[in-house]
Amino acid sequence: MSKAAAPALKTALVTGLNGRLAPHLKRALNEDDVEVVAFDRTRIDISNRDQQQALLISQNIDAIFHLATGPESWVGTLAGLAREQNIPFVFTSTESVFEPTSPGPFTPAHPADATSDYGQYKIACEQAACQAHPDTLIARLGWQMFDTFDEDNLLTHVRDMHNEHGVLEASTTWLPAVAHVRHTMEALIQLAREGATGTYHIDGNQNGLSFHDLVTLINRHHQMNWNIRKGTEPTRDGRIVDPRLSGSDIAACFK
Repeated sequence: MSKAAAPALKTALVTGLNGRLAPHLKRALNEDDVEVVAFDRTRIDISNRDQQQALLISQNIDAIFHLATGPESWVGTLAGLAREQNIPFVFTSTESVFEPTSPGPFTPAHPADATSDYGQYKIACEQAACQAHPDTLIARLGWQMFDTFDEDNLLTHVRDMHNEHGVLEASTTWLPAVAHVRHTMEALIQLAREGATGTYHIDGNQNGLSFHDLVTLINRHHQMNWNIRKGTEPTRDGRIVDPRLSGSDIAACFK
């Protein structure tokens, strides 16, 4: 958890641009005057190291942001190539690396102890990245909130929960890891520009909003007229905290 020499960041390779989060990163990078090169899996074989190396060299890539899903061997290949080119490698992981029954909040020093298939997959990807490139930047993320219901995100999830049951029972004793996607992408870029290495947690719920608090704010802000009831399940502090990052207050998104 240290910092390397701060790199110049003019051109970045971003994987996963057909997914949910990477397009938001592309937009934030472009706004920060960084050219984005997409990793086109229809043209480049993720198992072909030479093709990927040629892409980095031909496009003068200054940093790699790996947001796509894929085998941990691909993570290791990209991380190793970043090490050879002496450029930052940013891998986005998840709070799912922690077992749901483990007590939080979770710092980067907390052991990754997930037993679920997805959690163990993400742990394996983190390990592959760090083995190939010790100066990897791992950014663990929680729930992401967007501005509209048009995309698959926190807003659509709670809306669908309400529509399915006609009521939204929201726990007052669950503190979720959640951040606005714009703030998350800004943090990723800032960490990359600063040459940060190691594991970081990006979470906008440092003030401890419960799930009930959160859906109440969403309901009021978007004028959804939901039927919300207080619940007590789950009872868990699932926040991912990091004293090195000031973070952004998720509640500020509703003001």
